[in-house]
Amino acid sequence: MTSRESHKLENFSPVRPTRAFEEICAQIRREIRRGSLAPTDRLPSERDLAERFQVSRSTVREALRTLEYGGIVTLHKGVKGGAYVQQGDARPITQTVEDLLALGGLSLEEYTEARVAVQSAIIRLACERATDADFAALETNIERTEALGGTDAEARTELTIEFYRLLAEATGNRAMSMLMRTFTEPLRDYINAIGPDRSWDVAASRRKFLACLRARRADDAIAEMVSHMQRLHAYMLGRLPDRPSKRVRP
Repeated sequence: MTSRESHKLENFSPVRPTRAFEEICAQIRREIRRGSLAPTDRLPSERDLAERFQVSRSTVREALRTLEYGGIVTLHKGVKGGAYVQQGDARPITQTVEDLLALGGLSLEEYTEARVAVQSAIIRLACERATDADFAALETNIERTEALGGTDAEARTELTIEFYRLLAEATGNRAMSMLMRTFTEPLRDYINAIGPDRSWDVAASRRKFLACLRARRADDAIAEMVSHMQRLHAYMLGRLPDRPSKRVRP
């Protein structure tokens, strides 16, 4: 064990045996918040952690797997393997939203209402901050969508995910990019399952939206995007099997 790793162990204390892995997770998260552990830092070995926490190595392993699933650490094998603190990962949040939609804990109505609110805020920021490079990237995405036509539904879906990612990046705000991912990627499986709405020219709608964005007309850009999202919502409700729905206030 290196001196740096030994120093990190000093901040940890023995844990209670009952659900000890949760307390281990809490202590590691606490040290990250305090700055004692930073992104790319390697945690001490399972053996050293087990001795310090006074638990079995299997309990430490369970804690590390929990932190890995939560996007806090990444686990590597081999000579230079171990648990390393991550920069941060939005995938667990996205997975939670996907699960809530699948299990009925979140209705499509609620999801769409929240998505409209988030998208509107992102569009306003993008109207203020987008650069020529951002506009060019969105334009290229639209051209690629047009080139696909009605072929390759999965490729069209990936271009849709990319379009929203590029729009969020145009805000220059990483939190907005994470929120966009959370409210966009759960649609992937739904759209792939039901297929695209071939009666709707998505590329034309996006060109109209991009024109408003370039002109910095936030209200017009939001109106075009909301119209598109509401149409998609209606299309999904018409194609998906009945699922639990929860009424929301208009």
